[in-house]
Parts: sequence; structure tokens; C-alpha cells
Amino acid sequence: MDVFEEHQLGFNIRRATVNDLGSLLRIEAECFTEEAFSRDQLVYCLLAPDFVTFAALVDDEIVGFVTGSVEMSAEESVGHVYTLDVKKGHRKRGIGSKLLESFESALAEKGVRVFVLEVRVDNAPARRLYSKHGYKLLARLKNYYDQDVDAVRLKKTLATP
Repeated sequence: MDVFEEHQLGFNIRRATVNDLGSLLRIEAECFTEEAFSRDQLVYCLLAPDFVTFAALVDDEIVGFVTGSVEMSAEESVGHVYTLDVKKGHRKRGIGSKLLESFESALAEKGVRVFVLEVRVDNAPARRLYSKHGYKLLARLKNYYDQDVDAVRLKKTLATP
């Protein structure tokens, strides 16, 4: 899925590239203040072979993105969502859902069936999104974020094809 994917909802999803870095940094800073990824971290996510990053576009403007990687556990390959961001003015339009679905689909093509992510316990909108997509509570992580904020680790297992 390296080319644009058209949607009836008024946005497109495509693979992000290093040329998108400025837009991704601005969106990341808008969505996450204390925990925002740095420039170097996002460059790594865009260039590392085990990472997958998708961008959502409205009228050729990037309005959201997701990035994560394939990680090896003792038993299996695991898809790890590192961040999923949608600009404030573009939320509640299905963009976050489609970004997540695109990420999962791309990794499923590589044989990944298990996905994990961490989210702040107080980020109710994100937790609702992940719950809607079948993510279940795996663990509570004490003081995971700055300012002694806990996170929850969520997990989803895809059905075997």
C-alpha cells in the first residue's frame, strides 16, 4: 500500500516518507506535548526497515499519521503502534480508524497477528478508539509517562486467516 488509497470520507492514506517529516513533527507537537517524538525519533521511524508509517491527507495536507514497528518476542512477531496522531480539526471523521487499519493490514501481510500499544490512562478518546478496534487491556504501567502519569498496554490478536 505505497500509493494513495481513496476514501469516500474525504481523505487518503499513503505511506509516509522522510519528505513528510516537517508535517509529522508539527502534528506530533500538537497532539503530544510532553511525550512528543523528537525529530531524530521520527526520522528513525521513517527510515528504519522494521517500521511502517502511514499518513492521512485531506486536500494534499497531512492531517494525521501512525507509526510503529514489527518486534520479535520469544514466541512471535508483534506489531507495536508507537504513535497515532490526528490534528484536532480533523478528528471524529474516521481518520484515526483508517490509519490504524492500514497499519494493521500492512503488518498482517508480513504475518503479524498480535499488536500492542501503550496509551495514557487519561486519554479517553484514544482508549475508545482502540477498544472499538478490538484492543484489550494487557497491563497498567505505573509512571510510564512524564509527570508520573500511568499508561495502559493494550493488545489485539487478529484472527488467523
